[in-house]
Amino acid sequence: MELPKVEDVPRVQIDSLDADKERELLRRLIRKGVLEINPTLDSTGVRYADVEEALGVSDLGEVRTMLEDLERKGVLKSKIADRILMCPHCGSPEVHSRYTCPKCSSNAVDLTQLLEHPKCGFIGARNDFAKDHDLVCPRCQASLVAAGSHGRVIGNFYQCEKCNYRFDKPETVHICKRCGQLSTYQEARYVKVLTYAVSDLTVKEFSKDLPVLDNVRKLLTDSGFKVRLRTPVTGVSGVQSTFDIVAEKEQMRLVFDVSVSGDKSDIIALLAKKVDVNPTVTVIVDLSGFEELTNLGRVYGILVFKARADQKLPDGFESFMSSLIPLSVGSGEAIRKS
Repeated sequence: MELPKVEDVPRVQIDSLDADKERELLRRLIRKGVLEINPTLDSTGVRYADVEEALGVSDLGEVRTMLEDLERKGVLKSKIADRILMCPHCGSPEVHSRYTCPKCSSNAVDLTQLLEHPKCGFIGARNDFAKDHDLVCPRCQASLVAAGSHGRVIGNFYQCEKCNYRFDKPETVHICKRCGQLSTYQEARYVKVLTYAVSDLTVKEFSKDLPVLDNVRKLLTDSGFKVRLRTPVTGVSGVQSTFDIVAEKEQMRLVFDVSVSGDKSDIIALLAKKVDVNPTVTVIVDLSGFEELTNLGRVYGILVFKARADQKLPDGFESFMSSLIPLSVGSGEAIRKS
C-alpha cells in the first residue's frame, strides 16, 4: 500500500473570525460538548436554545444572523432537519390547516366514497346508500349488507354539507394559532429548518475546550506525561506534523488526533503523520459513533477510541492507560498487558 506523502496531506486553515463574540460562542459550545446545534419550535418561531444560552440572548434574528455568518465563514455546516409552514403575518410555526369548499369556502366538507351496486348498476355517494345501519340500493332497494357486499368502490370525492357541491380537490387554508390570521398555500411560508454542525477544523482549533479531550489531557498529566496541545512534531522527512495532543514520558511519545465526522480521510492523514514521526502509540478519538475508523485502525496500527464530545473519557481509555508498559529505549512502540 502506497502511503500519502506527509506534505500532501491537506492543511486547510479556518477563516479568521472577526468578532470576539463569535469566538466566545464557539468556545462555550465546544466546552459543553455541543458539536451539533439543533433547532426547536415554539410559537415565536425556530429557536436554537444552545446558542441562546451561550450568548445570553433570546433575539431570534440575532441568533439566526450569527449562525448564517459562521456558516458562510466555514465554521459551521448546515443540513436540512425539516421543512415547516410558518405564518406569513407573524412568523409562528404553530399553523394548522383546514379543507374548504371551492364554491362557498365552507369548511364543512367530507370525504366520501362513490359506490356502485353491481347487481343493478346504480352509482351514487355512500350517503345515498345509507339507511339506518344498513346500505340499501336506492334503485332496487336491495340490502348490500345482507347480500354480503358493501358495493364496489369506484372512487372518492369531497362534498360540501353547506351547498352540496361535489369536488375532487378541496381548497386548503392555513390558520395561525398565534395571531389567528388565515393564509393560502400561495401566501404561507414553507421554510427549511436547519441543524448546524461545528466543522472538523473548528473543533481542532478549539480542541482544548472539548470536555473529553480536556479529561484525556488531565489523565495523561496525572500519569506523569508532559502534554502539549496542537503541537507540531518534526518527522524523519524534516516536515512538521501537527497533532491534537502530544504526550511524552521518558522514551514514550503518544500522539492523538480527533475525528468529528468519522471520515476515513482523518485516519489516513494520521497514518501519514505516524509513518513520518514514528511515535510510540498513535491514537484517534472518534466522536462520530460510526465503525469505519475502528476497522481501519486495526489495519493501520492506530488505536481508535470512541467517545462523545461531552463524555468524561473515551470508552476503554482508563484501562489503556493503566496497562501501558514501555519497552526498551528506541523500540518505538508499546505493549499492553494481556
